[in-house]
Parts: sequence; structure tokens; C-alpha cells
Amino acid sequence: MKKTLLLLLVAAAFVACQKNKFETVPQINIKSFGPDEVVKGQTFRLVAEITDKEGDLQDSVLLVRKRFTNGTIQVPPTRNDSAYVNLSQFGFPNTPTIQFEINFAYGEQLDGFRYYEIQEQVDRGVKYEITITDKEKNKSKSVETKMITLKKV
Repeated sequence: MKKTLLLLLVAAAFVACQKNKFETVPQINIKSFGPDEVVKGQTFRLVAEITDKEGDLQDSVLLVRKRFTNGTIQVPPTRNDSAYVNLSQFGFPNTPTIQFEINFAYGEQLDGFRYYEIQEQVDRGVKYEITITDKEKNKSKSVETKMITLKKV
């Protein structure tokens, strides 16, 4: 009887100690961000994979842009550098893993049209920070992309 009880305790401890593939708090994995350098008029893309144990990724994404000059952050990110997206409007399936893609265009906007006349004095850098909140209000750790260079004209 003691051997059986000991065997059951060891088996229970083994199962309890195994790391679950998915966690309750959403996890973000940046798959790609780039290309490494872009000039005005070019696009760049962010691809990320999000996993969540319950698959309830129907709340929100917070995307914060961080701009750099010579490797130093220009200004702390402001409200204009943040995008909050309510995911409930997209009707994600109740699945533990989703992949999303965001495409950006480098260039100024003037009345909805691209305006290329403005000259940059130096190359700039840009990074994005992503945070996900699921339906149960579990918030992921913030994940930051690598920096890409926005080339002066």
C-alpha cells in the first residue's frame, strides 16, 4: 500500500511539474519585423503570434511606437504614438493561438495623400511595443520589436 501511495504521489508531482504549452496570461512572440531599413514610400511589416491557454483573445491590443534619433529615444511615447485596438470587433475564433500582421507605410500624410517633399536631416529608428489583454482581463508582458531604420531622403 505504501509503495502504491508513493508511486501515486510521484506521478502526481511529475504531472503537476510539467510546463503547460499555453499559459493563462497571453504570450506574444514577434515572428518578423522589417525590412531592416526603409525609405519614404516603402512599407514595413510586423508579424506576431499570440498564444493564450483559454483562447479568449477577444479584448484588446495596445501598440506603442517608439521613435529614435542616433539610438536615443526622441521623446517618451505620447498618446499620438499609441494605438489601442478593440479585438472583439474582429470575431476571433476561440483558439489558443492566433497570428496577426500589421503593415506600415513610411511617409508623411497630407489630406490623405502621401507627401514626399519634407526632408529628414538624419536617419531615424523605430520600434513597437505590443501588449495584449484577453477577455478575462489577463494582460501579457509587453514585448518590443527590434529597431528598424527609417532612412533620410
